[in-house]
Amino acid sequence: MWGILVGKTTTKRDDYTRLQNLNALFSVIGSVSTQEETVQLQRTLSFMRENDDDKGLMSTRSFEHCIEQVVRFHFPNDRNFHYTHWNARCHTIEPLWVHASVLEFIRSFEGSMRGIILVSGIRETLSSGRRWTARKEREYKELRSHIEDLVIRNARPDQDLSVLFF
Repeated sequence: MWGILVGKTTTKRDDYTRLQNLNALFSVIGSVSTQEETVQLQRTLSFMRENDDDKGLMSTRSFEHCIEQVVRFHFPNDRNFHYTHWNARCHTIEPLWVHASVLEFIRSFEGSMRGIILVSGIRETLSSGRRWTARKEREYKELRSHIEDLVIRNARPDQDLSVLFF
C-alpha cells in the first residue's frame, strides 16, 4: 500500500551545501559553538559559494581542508574527538573496497575513545550524472546500512563511534 516515492532532487548538492549541512548538524549534536557562531559560519560558506567560479565543486584538497575547519570550529578544545572523512567521489564504491576503506578508518580510531566517520558523495557516485531511480535509492540505503554495520561490528565495546552521512 505504501510505496517508496523517489522524486527529483530539488536542490543540487555541491560542496558548499555539504559544508553548510555539516555545520548545521554539528550545531545540534554537541558542538561548543553558539547559534550565532553557527549562523555566521553559514553566511561565510554562502559568501564563499557566491564568489566561486567552479559552480560549487572544490578540489578534494580544499574540500578536506574546509571539513577540517568546520570540525575544529565546532570542537576546538576536544582533544579526544577524532574524526575522519570518507569522500565516496574519490574512492570506488564496490563492496570489497568500501569494506576495506571503512575498516581502515575504524583502525585509525584505535587510540581514541570517541570519534566520528564523516561520509560524503555516495549519492553522486551512485548516480554518475544519471537520474535517480528507485534502484539507485535501494543501493544507496544498502551501502549506508553496510557502512553502519561495519562500524558497529568492528568498533571496540568501549568506543563511541558515530557515522554521519552528509
